[in-house]
Amino acid sequence: ADLPRPQAFPRRLGPAGAPDPAPSRAGACLGACPMFEVVDSSVLAALFAIALSALVAARTVGWRGRQGRSAAAGAAGAAERDHVAYEDLVAPEVRGNHLAFNASLHKRFAGQRFVPVRGEERCFIAFTHATCKEVMNDHATFSSNPFPDDRLVALNTMSKADHARVLRYVHSFYVQGEVAKMEDRIRQVVELCTDDLESGQADAVVWAKRIHMASTLARLGVPVLGGGEAGPGGCSWSRVDEVVALNDAMVALVAPLGGVGRRYSELPRGQWLHVLRGLVSSLPATMRMTMRLGLRCTWEIVRPDVTVLFPPTRPRMGLWWHPELLPRVPEYFLSLHDLLMNGSADGPLAGIREGVAIGNLRLAEALTLMVQLMVNMTSANALANMVFRLGTEKAAAEAAFAEPDRLAPSFVQESLRLDAPLQRNPRRVARPLAGKWSGVPLREGDQVLLLLGAANMDPAVFDAPADFRMDREAADKGTALSFGSGMHYCLGSNLVRSEMRVALDCLLSRYAAVELRGEPQR
Repeated sequence: ADLPRPQAFPRRLGPAGAPDPAPSRAGACLGACPMFEVVDSSVLAALFAIALSALVAARTVGWRGRQGRSAAAGAAGAAERDHVAYEDLVAPEVRGNHLAFNASLHKRFAGQRFVPVRGEERCFIAFTHATCKEVMNDHATFSSNPFPDDRLVALNTMSKADHARVLRYVHSFYVQGEVAKMEDRIRQVVELCTDDLESGQADAVVWAKRIHMASTLARLGVPVLGGGEAGPGGCSWSRVDEVVALNDAMVALVAPLGGVGRRYSELPRGQWLHVLRGLVSSLPATMRMTMRLGLRCTWEIVRPDVTVLFPPTRPRMGLWWHPELLPRVPEYFLSLHDLLMNGSADGPLAGIREGVAIGNLRLAEALTLMVQLMVNMTSANALANMVFRLGTEKAAAEAAFAEPDRLAPSFVQESLRLDAPLQRNPRRVARPLAGKWSGVPLREGDQVLLLLGAANMDPAVFDAPADFRMDREAADKGTALSFGSGMHYCLGSNLVRSEMRVALDCLLSRYAAVELRGEPQR
């Protein structure tokens, strides 16, 4: 199979040549949710005032950016062996060569648990397997919510109490036994996607994104493709691609580049004008969102006060660098509301609707939960990385092609270890350190980046960690942390593994080998 342009971290928002997603049509509103029926010119005026306040925010951002430059200049003379440079976290050439960077950390900082980031005040990295696992399991000391404010957060960053309250409505649908019941539907999706790949209608990145999003929609009870352009339930590739594009836009707006985000001081001059234009462009869709979901729900989701007016010092989101995507925010949540209201009567969406109806979930929480259930970036990374390994690890690929039943699961697991789909996971020190953490160079409010990719290459745990080996179970002293550990262990891990295994089976059965075309961008 000639699979062009496999990427671990795809940059574009959708397939080449695909039309922009159409805005979602208005639908019913959940009756049990509070609504503000009076949405008049005063609301429009308030929203427009929020947009104009971007100028004030730009001044705030600029001031913080100057502070960042001063702090970086003051730390420039620090010894390289005692710090990781901010530039190493965000530079494309370093992020694209993650194996070399991850391996270098174990050589440069052997014996250290936390390493400060030069040029990023109060930011540290953890890179060893033991430290990363210990931090993830101590949710009371290290919060998975990197933001110190009270904004609405996703399931994987909630406090223990909120996490237990929300998880109960969806957990049972993602356990291994339930996902196994979906294997025939996942196989159907993979076969259809691979048909398009073979015919040249899609590349490996589009292939990976469609597989996961269509499988996710199937898990949620939304009909998937049954053949041709549209399936029996009316779902089509254009609909899947629309959801993928909206999801990618949210990631670009929210996710901090490299785990910390670009510095505000790096913003082009006059960038606030583009942010203002993006905010104004989003007003019509925001008005529709307000009328359908209510002012309170819309405010909880958008929160312009903590995203635009007073953006966090760290981590810095991508909003200021991608303001053209701001209109996609209300479009996406209107689309999610459509899915929630029209979902099946016996799947995860039914459980979420029940939680909202009885008052255990706010509508804003329910929609934010759906955002996480449909996150496509990491899962598409996992699939694309597997294709990359099929094209580069010749000996392992030939062995898998020869004995797929025995070696395919090991190929999937090793791909997840060496190319962790999520390389960096942020934590915030939530309380003064004591006990086992006494003596570490951290204090309350500090940010800690858990380098999961580096933890998966810890020589204290993995024998010859840079090698792609399918016989690791006997030699290694632990398991990969690609899906995390503790309370926030990835809810969708079983679904992702199933997608990867089915996709690998499909490629191994159809083709004699996989080759990369040109030099891949990672």
